[in-house]
Amino acid sequence: MRAAGFATVATFAALVASPAAAAGAPSEAPHPEAARFAIIVGVNASLTGDAPLRYADDDAAAYLELFRALGARTYLLSRFDDGTRRLHPQAAAETQDPRRNELAHVVDQVAADVARARARQVPTVVYFVYAGHGNVENGRGYLTLEDARLYGADLEQLIVDRVGGTETHFIVDACYSVFLAMSRGPGGERSDAQGFSTLGGLGSHPGVGLLLSTSSARESHEWSEFQAGVFSHEVRSGLLGAADANGDGQVSYREIAAFVERANAPIPNERFRPDVYAKGPSPASALLDLRPALGRRLELTGANPGRYFIEDARGVRLADFNNAPGQALRMIRPVASSPLYLRKLAANADADVEYLMDAAPDVLRLDDMHPRPSTAQARGAANESFRLLFSLPFSQEEVDTFVDRSPPPAELAAAANPPDLSLRRPVAIGLIGVGGVAGAGAIWALGSALEAQHSSSANQQYIYQQNQVIQRRNEQARILGAVSGIAVTAGVLLLLSPRLTGEPAPVTVGFSPRPEGGGGVDLFGHF
Repeated sequence: MRAAGFATVATFAALVASPAAAAGAPSEAPHPEAARFAIIVGVNASLTGDAPLRYADDDAAAYLELFRALGARTYLLSRFDDGTRRLHPQAAAETQDPRRNELAHVVDQVAADVARARARQVPTVVYFVYAGHGNVENGRGYLTLEDARLYGADLEQLIVDRVGGTETHFIVDACYSVFLAMSRGPGGERSDAQGFSTLGGLGSHPGVGLLLSTSSARESHEWSEFQAGVFSHEVRSGLLGAADANGDGQVSYREIAAFVERANAPIPNERFRPDVYAKGPSPASALLDLRPALGRRLELTGANPGRYFIEDARGVRLADFNNAPGQALRMIRPVASSPLYLRKLAANADADVEYLMDAAPDVLRLDDMHPRPSTAQARGAANESFRLLFSLPFSQEEVDTFVDRSPPPAELAAAANPPDLSLRRPVAIGLIGVGGVAGAGAIWALGSALEAQHSSSANQQYIYQQNQVIQRRNEQARILGAVSGIAVTAGVLLLLSPRLTGEPAPVTVGFSPRPEGGGGVDLFGHF
């Protein structure tokens, strides 16, 4: 799941850009020769009974516009509500339902695109972006579509193996997303490791990068002020250029992790701080190359420090950032049908100023813009914790001092393997023990019958008595053998079955008597 923050009445978030922005990137940053593809999924609904989300569809639409601005071929799976549909009519016309069959169809299309690029010796970068519900079951993390769960192994098979991009990047805003990167060790137990490198699955797959909203068993949150998931809004702000601390036109995994951590650092309650995990496909791999879209950009010099955000005329918040003194900044400029504003926040809200972002020229410098008093109106009460986001300045120093925190093994192990408080295991072991005792009894009865059968005597009374013994022992052996079979079978099935969830058992075990005597063990159901 992705928990919702305290709501206020506001418009839905939108990020409106155009593929035309990809033209005319700065000549000092040559474009890498790589084809880009993005599969974007946003799911408000819950498959497991969690409260529906409000902004996963808005996040998906905003990610669509971001990757389109970067020249990526994009595919969108989401079900828009009325507000999002009005804000994003083009995306609403293109989106497909976030269901398993539709995802499989999109994966086939991207796989064909990547195969063509590979045949032409063009490297490919594939992005899988998800905003929605996540959870963990028996130690396995999963994301939810409207009709299915996507486990880490499913993503590995569908996105990594099936598509086969040169690099594959996962950006996931969902609760418990860290568990997608983990795999089971021998015997089905969760591996105990300090990081993902030894865990297998997506966490150690070559060529795969991970940007996850939680590196622990925490929840991920939405906030109505952003009209988006908190983590998703922060990531998009960074990927627009705010996280590019060294100004090379690329956002590395270290830069985006440091940017998100810095944005959340002022929040005192750790429940509301995204606990981001970032791992690149290789130390030299960037998460995103901004250069195809930096031809149309906003520039702030090191003489323009402060806390800013960009919004449109409807008050829709597109990006937040806080650049430190001496820190220059280049950001991709969203292209919108309505005017865009750059707002600078002051300690006293009455001293806030705004800048109108003219549609021309392509390179817009803050030094050339003229401030005016802010026309933003108060929107009512909001969560005070989230209001502290982005209140600390970001610079190259935060990237240099950033500490890459691996998931705490004890916390992950406890969440992945909750104690089994049911009677499943002791009952199963007891049944196997009963089966063993009954089996031993059956063997004894058969041995006794064989011994009586081989005894010899001329006394007819003795022979009659021995025949009675043989008959009794054979009957005892049949009954004890049946009991042994039923008990051992039931015990083994109970041990191998998943933890009880209240659903009907898939396999029913029974004993059926036979007219000719004895009986048989019957199994009904499916494995």
